[in-house]
Amino acid sequence: MTRTVSPKPHLAALEESMLERRQHLLSQVTRLEDDLAGLQRNAESERLERGQERALAGVLERLDEHDRSEVAAIDAALERIRDGRFGVCDGCGEAIPTARLQAVPTTTLCRDCAQAREAPPRR
Repeated sequence: MTRTVSPKPHLAALEESMLERRQHLLSQVTRLEDDLAGLQRNAESERLERGQERALAGVLERLDEHDRSEVAAIDAALERIRDGRFGVCDGCGEAIPTARLQAVPTTTLCRDCAQAREAPPRR
């Protein structure tokens, strides 16, 4: 059973932090930033969205595997914020402590569940 976590004061700061990190990753590996800014200033809304999607696809192709994974994890965390599932452990369904979310805002597991998944299988 999945529980919905009520909004917490730290949520806005975590969301902002993740958005900043995501932007940094995308900007770090591409020269398309100026093109995107031009699209944002000059294009109509629908055309802008299509242009941004194409540009983002190009940016993501240039990201290395680690950065792609991090962008995907950030996007997933932002989606969980939007739909109210952020901060709920996928393993046990309990709330993930605020300190853990601040340290690893993209986590989907509490510390105990993360350690259990990382532990080598018993023989």
